[in-house]
Amino acid sequence: MTEKEEQSEITTTFVPTAIAAAPAIGVPEESIGLIERVDQSNLKPEHAEFAEFHEDYVRSYISLADTKGSWAFAIASGVLVYLFTDNNIREVLLSPSLSCRFGLVLLTGLLMVASAVCSFLVVAPRLSAPSGDGIVFFGAVAKHRSATEYIDNVASMSPGSLTHARLKHCFDISRICHRKYVFLRFSIWMGVSGLLGALVTVLWLGNGNA
Repeated sequence: MTEKEEQSEITTTFVPTAIAAAPAIGVPEESIGLIERVDQSNLKPEHAEFAEFHEDYVRSYISLADTKGSWAFAIASGVLVYLFTDNNIREVLLSPSLSCRFGLVLLTGLLMVASAVCSFLVVAPRLSAPSGDGIVFFGAVAKHRSATEYIDNVASMSPGSLTHARLKHCFDISRICHRKYVFLRFSIWMGVSGLLGALVTVLWLGNGNA
């Protein structure tokens, strides 16, 4: 028996039973997930109906977000105009100092400005589709050289391809809708905080109470 075989036999002999019976830890093979392209031929009329439903669904939420954003912008702008037209409040703001009055006015103004900016971003138009070109997004349609080219492009597509394009557009407008509601949420919460600050500011400094 060679020296190497003796060492192997000794190692095997003195291995504790619990360790020897333990399951082996396998190293998983590295793999890269593949993104398979959707077979457009699998899209049936019911998928087209779903695309139509989803377009109307997202469109209604976008319209609601724009309405709420417009109201939030109007309220924030009105509060800012009122604050800066009050002589006592304007005097405190234009005379910076380490005081509670100045801190309150400054914080209130910043909150209302932030609310106005976020609400403006809600209603500001989004001029590009996240997924790029297509036949539904108006920006992509306008890239065609003529109406005939666009019509020929649409006419050459199968029903499944048309449904695929509509579903892709549903994804694009859903991302836009999500973005609107993120800014709307910030606008509302900062606006409410700013309104509370404005109420305290007016009761404390407004109308000659300074």
